[in-house]
Amino acid sequence: MNFFINILLFIPLLCSCQQYNSPAYDEKEKVLRNFPVENSTRMVMDSLWNKRDSLTYLRLKNLEIVAMSEVSYIPNWIGDFDKMEIFQVFNEKNKIKTIPQSFGKLSSLVQINIPNNHVSSLPNSFYDLKKLKYLDFENNPIKLLDKKIENFQNLKILILEKTDIKTLPIEFCKLNKLESLNLNFSKIIDLPKCLGILQNLVRVDVSNTQLKEFPVEILNAPKLETIHANGLKLKNYKEVKAICEKRNITFYYDE
Repeated sequence: MNFFINILLFIPLLCSCQQYNSPAYDEKEKVLRNFPVENSTRMVMDSLWNKRDSLTYLRLKNLEIVAMSEVSYIPNWIGDFDKMEIFQVFNEKNKIKTIPQSFGKLSSLVQINIPNNHVSSLPNSFYDLKKLKYLDFENNPIKLLDKKIENFQNLKILILEKTDIKTLPIEFCKLNKLESLNLNFSKIIDLPKCLGILQNLVRVDVSNTQLKEFPVEILNAPKLETIHANGLKLKNYKEVKAICEKRNITFYYDE
């Protein structure tokens, strides 16, 4: 009888030992392994995340906000945090180059901030993030957006400042909740005229781009308040200015 009792007592201990693939890498991992799962909703992952056992992080299934600092890439298992609403990467020295395919599994994600990195393209799965409201890819060498951008029906703010994007797909005009579009210092050379049908568009920033003409049709957007066009030499500047004055749209331009 004592033998069976000892076996039953030993099983939980055995399971506990097998919970992780290796001993804790450092003191921070020891702390993470004791985090209360139910109350852990936000976390900063530092550059040593890949030295630690992934199970240390994966047990924290209730994370809603994840920030990664000075990391060189994003783990594939990030897609398992299906309750995450905000994801951020803040790097000064290190730079990430790719977004993992598993990102598309983050069905609760509403905000992404990945400025000042080396992301040049987005995986197809990225466009499955249908709850996304805020997207910031400032200062990344992204060259284009797929026509699947139309899936972002909840997107309100899009920051593509200092990117390599030259044109926007026509499907962009289906983002009817979009309020702010920032293309400052991007390589944009043309804008879809149909942006003028966006019912909630308030602000457009095309300053310091390669735009030669601003489509006047965009000025038909019913809630449009501000156009930033500093640093440009628009062929139709006078026409744009006249329409803006008539419709009470603030037009920033270097005359």
